[in-house]
Formats: sequence, structure tokens, C-alpha cells
Amino acid sequence: MNIKKIAAMLAALCCIACTASCGREIPNSNEEIDSDITLSGGETDSDDEESGDDETIELVPRTTAAKTTAERSTLTTVSGQYVSLVTRSKEEISNLNSSKKTSVAKPPVNSKKTSSATKTAAKNTNSSAISANGTGTGSVTVTGTGSTSTQAPTTPVGATIPLSYTSAEILEGGFKPYATVSGSYNEIWTSSDTNVATVDQYGNITAVSAGTCTIRVTDANNSNVYGEITITVKKPEGKQEIDGITYYDGVLIANKSYSLPKSYNPGSLTSDTYSAFQSLVQSAANDGINIYLSSGFRSYETQEQIYNEYVSNHGQATADTFSARPGHSEHQTGMAIDVNTIDDSFAGTPEAIWLEEHCTEYGFIIRYPKGKQDITGYKYEPWHIRYVGKDVAQAIKNHGAAIGDPYITLEEYFSID
Repeated sequence: MNIKKIAAMLAALCCIACTASCGREIPNSNEEIDSDITLSGGETDSDDEESGDDETIELVPRTTAAKTTAERSTLTTVSGQYVSLVTRSKEEISNLNSSKKTSVAKPPVNSKKTSSATKTAAKNTNSSAISANGTGTGSVTVTGTGSTSTQAPTTPVGATIPLSYTSAEILEGGFKPYATVSGSYNEIWTSSDTNVATVDQYGNITAVSAGTCTIRVTDANNSNVYGEITITVKKPEGKQEIDGITYYDGVLIANKSYSLPKSYNPGSLTSDTYSAFQSLVQSAANDGINIYLSSGFRSYETQEQIYNEYVSNHGQATADTFSARPGHSEHQTGMAIDVNTIDDSFAGTPEAIWLEEHCTEYGFIIRYPKGKQDITGYKYEPWHIRYVGKDVAQAIKNHGAAIGDPYITLEEYFSID
């Protein structure tokens, strides 16, 4: 045996000894490198399909095993737990990969799949237009187990709109302010008999002739929702008191002796008063006279503020000569108007003269005429006119002419305080 063969045999014997002492197989370039595996998800469950914590196996090149402990500690599972790197043989890895299967957790036993019928029902319900009072333009779909059914929308029948009053008495030609509506509605006001009483779009009622009728307010969005007021119209006969308001032959009286309730609030000029004033203004304009409204309706509260201010500035005795106490102002009736300049400078102007000569033709009178302060309680106010209707205005004018007094007051005409 030559020396070269002896050297080769000695090298082989050394390799065998080294392998036995290391306990590892030395791979060559043509063999698959062994890998470390990372187990996540805890210990193996006995029933993978029923468990939600299925194990997953991640193959990590063996080179990872050479990383430091600090580096390995940064590797975590999806649950946030730290895992260790374990070295396995190729046979162990093969066995583990074949026995472990990634399973999909089953849904809970009581869970139900969403059926197409349920999805359709939900879509129909969301698209149905349902109003605040429980009615809708479309039908409401009710979902059952695996089926759907349809119910027609319900509409309340005979539902009423709450009103501040449901019956009232009015004298012929008289006026009743609107009933306060409790709630928010799209109001439509109607009268069952316009020969007895009419009603405007705001609910203000005007008596026409003796009789009984029904005033109804209906919600425009639902004709089955309404409220009603029974109106009784009486013929004016001397002095009458209705709802705390004094009338003489159907003419409402508000002066220093007769007051209006605080609740009396038409909210504006009455429709008849406003219409008559518009005609007056137009006729004056045709004659080259400019008449305009400076002050119309005033509520009890507004009059109270005005009066108190005058008392504060001038004293009560002086204030009472030109300002009405709250509840005693004609402006609260919705039938009194102050025109143009509200002070003594208006007297004697072409406008004041025209007003005095022609206001009767439109149903107005100069309410506080010259020289009658002891009767009316107020000084001469040529700018203050009061609507009483054409018939009464003309009757007052005729009475004054008959006795030779062009300045007749309501108090004198009706012989009242």
C-alpha cells in the first residue's frame, strides 16, 4: 500500500469519529437543509375541527437557530405569545407536516346563515318611508324565520288635533281669534257653513249670521287628523258679554271702563279691518293723499310695556291721558290703526282732513274726536281710527248730523261709560 492510500484511509476514519461525537448529519450541497419549526397556538387540541385555536406550522431555515436569544424573543404568534425555535430532524418535520392540517373553525351551533329572503326584507324595511305618526307611503316588511310577510301601513282614524277651545259664541259681525293648536301640523282651516261663520287661513273666525256651524282644522298631510270647533252665532241685542268681552249691538268695546282678557290675541289686524284699510289707502292715493299704517295690532304684553314706559317717563296721571292701560287698548282688538305721524303735528294736515271726511265710507270712525276727552278719557287723536263696519260707522255719522255734533263717540252712541 502506498503512502497516499494510507493517508486517505486515516482521513475517513477521522470523519467517522467526528460524526459520532457531534450527533449530527453533515449535509452536502445536494441535500435539503434541515429546518427548525415554530409551533403557534399552544398545545395540540384533541379535536382540531372543533377547536378555534388550531395550530399552524411555520418552517424556519436552520440558520435562524443561530440567532441570539434576544433576537428569537422578538418572534411572536398572532396571539402575541412568544415562541421558541425547536430543532427537528427531517423525518420529524415530515411527520408533523403530514399530520397537521389548517382547519377552518365551524360557526357556533346556534348561528344561522343569512338567507336571501332576510336580506331582501331588510332592504325593503330600510327603503320604506314611514312618517312620524306611524304611517308610511310604502308597506312595512316583517321578517320571520326564513320567510317574509307584508303589512299595510296603519292610519289613525278619527284622531284629533288638540285645540285651546272647542266651542264658542260670537255675535253677528263679531270676531273670534284663532284657537291655539297643540302640536305641529300643516293646518288647513275650513267652515261647514260660510253663511254662519267664515275662517281665514290662520284660524281667525268671523261671524256672519245667526246659526251654528263647525270650524275644522285638518292636517294637510293626513286628512284623518283634525280638530273641530262648534261655533254659535247670535244676533246682537244691546249689551252682551261673551268670554269676558263686552259687546254693544255686536260692536266690541274696549275703553277705560271695559277691558279685554289678557288671552284675547288675534295676532294681527282682523281680516275685515285690514281689507277695509287697504281700500281706504287706495282711495286716498287716488285723491293725491298719502295714508299709511304706523301702528296696528298690539298684544296685551306689548301694551303693558308701552304703558309702563310712559308712566316711568311722564307719571301715571299724564300717561293715562294718551296711553291705555294693558287690557284697555283698542289696538288689542285688532280693529284699531294709528296712521302716519302719531303726534299733534298730524292735526290739520291734508291727510287728517281727508281721513275725517272719508273714513266712514270704509267702516272707520275717528275714535277719539276733538273736545270729547271727558267722555273717552283720551285727548284728541286725529291719527287713531277704529273699524266698526260700514253700517255702524254710517249710523254714528248720521246720529251726529241729526243732533248737530260731528264728533260722536262710541260711548255717546251706545250710551255707555
